[in-house]
Amino acid sequence: MLPDIKIAHLKTFITVAECSNFRRAATILCRSQPAVSLAIKQLELLLGADLFDKQKQAQLTAFGNSFLPQAKSLYQQYQEILTSALQIAQAKTGTVRLGVLPSVAKHFLSDIMRRFIQLYPQVELQVQDDNGDSLRNKLLDGQIDIAVSSIWQHEPDIEHHHLCSDAVGLVSLADHPCMQAQDIDWEHIAEHRLIRNGTSPLINNTVAHAFMQAPTQIANMASLEAVLSAGAGITTLPWLAFPQNNPQLGFRLLEGGSIQRRIALLKSRQAHQLPATQALEEVIIANFASHVESLGHDYLHATKHID
Repeated sequence: MLPDIKIAHLKTFITVAECSNFRRAATILCRSQPAVSLAIKQLELLLGADLFDKQKQAQLTAFGNSFLPQAKSLYQQYQEILTSALQIAQAKTGTVRLGVLPSVAKHFLSDIMRRFIQLYPQVELQVQDDNGDSLRNKLLDGQIDIAVSSIWQHEPDIEHHHLCSDAVGLVSLADHPCMQAQDIDWEHIAEHRLIRNGTSPLINNTVAHAFMQAPTQIANMASLEAVLSAGAGITTLPWLAFPQNNPQLGFRLLEGGSIQRRIALLKSRQAHQLPATQALEEVIIANFASHVESLGHDYLHATKHID
């Protein structure tokens, strides 16, 4: 069984050896000289050999000379490990893996990253953008620490913190008949070319459920925008996913804005979060809180909804 040598023993030994003087070492260590001498004697008893010459107290023995570099190495490792642990505990270092929906990333990610990097410059932030189903799977598999994604249904293994909601609307060329009609004819909506996308489950069991059976599906947002801009169909999208800078396309609220996508901060109930991850959570929640009020005003002013 190895002896129970304390870090304080090593520090005292190294200090005395470097000073070649017990009294000077005691001053540096802010301890009395008898206390320093006692610590050296305890260390020698634990090691089973003298570290300093009994006749010349501050002069190392052959064993002391041999043990000194090992003691220094061990003490340095202790300092490095403890420093690293303290930095992680204080969210000063570490790695955080964030998953985020592309539509959310487009509107919020730059502000979140800017604020987080400003507060925690030494923390490594890894960001993955993906669809909601993939983010859910990555979260449960431990590939990401937290995610900003939509909530499709209750997930017993996932904890969520509500961030915001954005309304779902019809999206097509602004002059498409469905965008101009006083009322949408849901019984004959299938006469138009309908397109499904990754957000279509949002309109399941709603008046727009016909899109769930659309023969065409486009998952990539850039491809979907190109097809819509060419007048090759209509789709449904939540407001944050709508290409707001595309003047060719129009957005018409469904059911007066009552059909909404819920966006939340998601994390596994089984995983234990590092302080750096908790710090990112706080930045994300604060960022959404400062923007959520303006979100509703944006789509209410921009929509082509007709009462």
